Parts: sequence; structure tokens; C-alpha cells
Amino acid sequence: KASVEAGMNDIESWDNPFTDVDEGDWFYEAVKFVNINGLMDDMGNSKFEPHTTLSRAMLVTVLWRLEGKPTMQSNNTFTDLSQEWYVEAVIWANENGIVLGYGDGIFGPNDELTREQMVTMLYRYSQYKGQNVSARVDLGGYTDADNISSWALSAMEWANAEGLITGRTSASLASKGTATRSELATIIMRYLSEKTE
Repeated sequence: KASVEAGMNDIESWDNPFTDVDEGDWFYEAVKFVNINGLMDDMGNSKFEPHTTLSRAMLVTVLWRLEGKPTMQSNNTFTDLSQEWYVEAVIWANENGIVLGYGDGIFGPNDELTREQMVTMLYRYSQYKGQNVSARVDLGGYTDADNISSWALSAMEWANAEGLITGRTSASLASKGTATRSELATIIMRYLSEKTE
């Protein structure tokens, strides 16, 4: 948390390294925030890829970096962690109940994340941190509220109550729509700004 707070103080001096992020983009401030705090980097060739769909490995890596890149306390039990950049993050997130595998040694690091999966992982991370996650709001005003999976309902109610996630439109939450890197950057900025106020 201390490193993030320090980074927030330096945010005005950011030299945008991304060729696909412009100052007029709705996600510009969020990308600036997560990059200057060392939470999200480029995807190669100086591109942030704001519209690229979020993967399970991407999200757990952001949370792992947010936590200060803690060392693993257990051995890897997954058979499909093929790239070194996310192995420690996945094992840490799994051993702390932030994300689970599919069974039979499968984690699915490259599987696309839905919006409800994204906020559920953040909800579990908040629980892991011992934070108050009791806030709830009635989502009945959204026309697709019935589409939220039962296992994600509490997390979605919490995230909406905290202002972390809103509708894709004024009437639709799109809980099963895939989440993008720019959406994650925005949610992380809102989450950390709230926690450091």
C-alpha cells in the first residue's frame, strides 16, 4: 500500500510510454495510475492494449503486484502454468483463496474473465486483506440483474455499492460480458483511491 500511495503522489510527472493510449481516452487516467504504480505494464511494442480481454493470469498478477509480490508458501500443483511471468502470482492467489483452479491440476491462465469473475476475485482479495466487504446495493434496477451468477451476486452487489463497477449502459450490468484491461485499470484505480482516502 505504501508504494502505491507514493506512486499516487508522482502521477503528474508520468511520461506516457504507450502508443495506444491518448490523453482524450476515457481510460487515460486509470492507465496512468496503474502504470506509474507498477501494477500493469505494456503488452509489447509499447502498447497497453486497453481493449484486450482480461485473462485470469493478468488479474492475479495485478493483485500479486499490489500485495508487494509476496513469495509462494507452497509448491505449484497446476500443470498448465506455461509462462514464468504469472506462475508466482497464480500460486500465491490460489493458496490464499483469491482464485481457484478447475480441478485436475488445471488453472486456465489464459481463459478470458467476465466482469462478474473480475469483481469476485477483487472481493476475495479484499476479504483476504481483512477489509470490510459488507456494503451491498440492490441491483434490481438493471434489466439484466437476473443474469448474475449466484456465486458472484454478493461480489457484484459489493462492487456496485462501492462504486467500483457500474453498468455498461445505464440499464445493463453485462455481468457475463468479458472484461478488458482498461476496465481493470479503472476498477483498480477506484479501489485504491477509496482505500487510501
